[in-house]
Amino acid sequence: MISVILLILAGIFNACMDTLKTHYSNSIFARWGGQHWINPSLSWANKWKYKSKILDLIMSTIFVCITDFWHFCKFLMLSLIMASIIFYSPLINRGIDFLILYCSFTIPFEIFYSNILIKNK
Repeated sequence: MISVILLILAGIFNACMDTLKTHYSNSIFARWGGQHWINPSLSWANKWKYKSKILDLIMSTIFVCITDFWHFCKFLMLSLIMASIIFYSPLINRGIDFLILYCSFTIPFEIFYSNILIKNK
């Protein structure tokens, strides 16, 4: 059951990522503060703002999850998917479990991507 909850959250963060990339100007994120970290047309530069090639390399790889909101959401989505694997315990059987886990990710994604994260819809 923990895996289901973790996949629901992963689906929500995946919806955040897709909303940022495809509907940013019409999203709730456009109203948030900290646009240099949230707005993908600005935040991409955060990982390349250092004068040191080594720091740029470190920020664009190891610590990329703190450079912008999109990468932060990706980090959380992937971490939650990995955690759902660790905490997985059989619910019914493999076939039914696959459908339950698949729907646990895709239904929250669709709800958030199509309805909640886009304003004026």
